[in-house]
Amino acid sequence: MASSPTATEILARFYEAESIYLAAPPHERDFANGMATVLSPDFELYQSPDLPHSQSLYEGHAGLLNWSEEMAALVDQLKVADPKFFEREGADEVVVISVLKLRTREGGRKTELPLLQIVSVDREKGWITSTRPFYWDVAGLRGLVGRED
Repeated sequence: MASSPTATEILARFYEAESIYLAAPPHERDFANGMATVLSPDFELYQSPDLPHSQSLYEGHAGLLNWSEEMAALVDQLKVADPKFFEREGADEVVVISVLKLRTREGGRKTELPLLQIVSVDREKGWITSTRPFYWDVAGLRGLVGRED
């Protein structure tokens, strides 16, 4: 019997799919065969209400697709770099400390900033069930993408 993937292995698959999706031109983005394969149908993404998104809770595949389209309209490069995973053996949750690298679609402005994520998974199904990212400089992110309300 094959063992279930770790939370870290599941998350690594998602990071790769997310980078590919956000870099692609709109007509080439393939959510169903990329990011959706790593997400629970009941996935929940919690975002800071201070970020330039339309909502602070995105639910299910449709919710993450909506968030992804919003992000892809703003950035053409997004990479979670140098991740350090903190996972207890057999746990369904992982904490990740990393560097978020972004480049804006308009103007090509770049930034790098610390990012902490709490990610919950269903190890048996190989799915991410929820993500809670914590960004270091929310005001700076808003300014970078021209949303300094």
